[in-house]
Amino acid sequence: MLENLRRKSLSKTYNDHQVHFESGLAKYENHAEIDVCIQKLSKNLQQSSFPRVTDTISSDTSLWFRFNMIYCPKGSFTMGHENQDDNKPRTVIIERPFLLGETEITQELYEKVMNTNPSNFKNPQNPVEWVSWDEAIKFCNKLSELQGLDEYYTENPKSLDHGWDYDSSKNGYRLPTEKEWEYAAKAGTENQWAGTDDKHKLKQYAWFYDNSASITHPIATKKPNEWGFYDMSGNVWEWCWDKYNPDNDDASARRVIRGGCCFAQKEKYLSSASRLDSSPGARNFDFGFRVARSIVN
Repeated sequence: MLENLRRKSLSKTYNDHQVHFESGLAKYENHAEIDVCIQKLSKNLQQSSFPRVTDTISSDTSLWFRFNMIYCPKGSFTMGHENQDDNKPRTVIIERPFLLGETEITQELYEKVMNTNPSNFKNPQNPVEWVSWDEAIKFCNKLSELQGLDEYYTENPKSLDHGWDYDSSKNGYRLPTEKEWEYAAKAGTENQWAGTDDKHKLKQYAWFYDNSASITHPIATKKPNEWGFYDMSGNVWEWCWDKYNPDNDDASARRVIRGGCCFAQKEKYLSSASRLDSSPGARNFDFGFRVARSIVN
């Protein structure tokens, strides 16, 4: 079991040039300073260029484990698709930059953080599944705690968000919002699927019914989209923070899942604009997630 996990290094990659931030094993506390560095280094990048941030967690140098997040700048994009009745095209603004996981959370990482692996399709490098929205929230908080970041979520039985409050000024891990998820999936394009606008090429980018044998597969084994994100179409549905119906004041209102899964038989369910929903306490063998972080000053 890993204890007292801490961030060990951050790196930014632009083309073949890498800027690396690293700390000693016993000291790395000033996360806000690192965030400011990332912002400053990114100012001169064109919007189509994105740094990759590598988080390393471990209490033992022999057990280091790396996972990547990708910087997404503020900007605007066309959210939705004309074929999506509950997500018609409109211009949406991303008001602040954020980090988003390059891949879905793997079973390996989930088990290192939570000391359990609930997945049906057992493989360390497959996305974790059979995880509820509530459990994804708890994972985010636990990972933040283990890395010395501020927890983004706070339990509150009276909250209208299924018992959770959040603080957007915190630098800890969180679920992406629905618009952040779609922004990253479209990656500056109008593509219908993450990485392509040609359904005949979809097998190159996504695990779904036609090529998955109805099981999940290791992350990052298909092509990434234009910003370097893997599996945003297919493999497992991914939880987002948002209520499916934002006007629903019920604390147990259904939550958005995005991206399609290995069981999807129709290409429309793999679309970057496709929306489905589920109860925040529900688990399924095609429900997973990826994590985000806010860039805070």
